[in-house]
Amino acid sequence: MEEKDDKLIERYYLNDLSEAELADFQRRLKEDEAFWEAVHLHADALEAIRLDAIALLRKRLATKGRELDAQNPGKSGRKWLWILPALLLCAFAVWRLARTSVDHPATPSPAAPNNAPAVTPPYPLPPPTPPARDTLEPAAPAKKTGRQIFAAWFKPYRDESLEPSVRGNDAPPSPSGRFQQLYWAGNYRAALAAFDSLGNTARNNDNLLFLQAICILDSGKSDEAAGILDIIIGNGRSRFKAQAPWYLALAQLRAGKRREATALLRRIAADTASPRQADARGVLREME
Repeated sequence: MEEKDDKLIERYYLNDLSEAELADFQRRLKEDEAFWEAVHLHADALEAIRLDAIALLRKRLATKGRELDAQNPGKSGRKWLWILPALLLCAFAVWRLARTSVDHPATPSPAAPNNAPAVTPPYPLPPPTPPARDTLEPAAPAKKTGRQIFAAWFKPYRDESLEPSVRGNDAPPSPSGRFQQLYWAGNYRAALAAFDSLGNTARNNDNLLFLQAICILDSGKSDEAAGILDIIIGNGRSRFKAQAPWYLALAQLRAGKRREATALLRRIAADTASPRQADARGVLREME
C-alpha cells in the first residue's frame, strides 16, 4: 500500500474527502481487495485506540477516587465536586478521539460506555466483505433448438445416380425425367409442381417419393415430409432406404419432436452399416 493511500484513508476517517474523492474511495473498496483490507486495519487501529483511552480514563478516575478517600475519610460527597469537572474534561477528549473512529464493519458495534458519547462514523461503513475475485466460470452455451440443428445439418440428398443423363437428341424429357432434372438443379419448388403432374405409377414409386419428401422438407413442411419418409422406410423398397431414416430424424427435429428424433438418431449412430452413422453422432453431441 502506498503512502498516498494511507493518507487517503486517514482523511476518510477525518471526514476530509471531497465528493469526487469519496466516490473514488467507495469504488476502490469494491474493486481493490488490498485497499479494502487496509481500510479495515485502520478502522481496527482506531477502535483499539478508543477502547484503550476509555480504559485509561476509568483507571485514572478510580485511582484518584481512592486517593481522595484516603486523604478525606467521610467526605466522599466533596470528592465528586472535584472529580466531576475532570470526568467531563476526559470524556470530551475521548469523544474527540472517537469521532475519527468507526467500528469494524464485519461485527456489530459495541455498546458505548455510560460516560462516553455514542460514536457516529463520518461516512457509511465500508462493505462487510472484501470484493470477490473474478472466479465466475463462463456461462454454459444455450441448448440449440431443433430448428437450429436442422438448419446446420440439412442438405438435400445428391449422388451421381441422380444426375440427368445426357441425350443425343432434342426430344423433351419424360415427366419423371423433368422432375429429376429440376431436383438436380436445386429448383425444389418447381420439382414439386412437376411431381404433381406425374402419373399414378410414378407418384407411387418409392425412389421418386423420397426425392419428393426432400423437396417438401426443404420447403419447411416437416410433418408432411416425415409422413412420406415413414412410409418409404416401412416399405423398404427404395434404393434410398438407408438415407431415409436420417432425413426423417431431421424432419422430426424441425417439427419439434425432439424425443422421437433422439431415439431414431441413436439407432442410426449404433448402426455400423448406416452411411449416416457419423452424422447422427454429430447431431446427438449438439443436442446434449
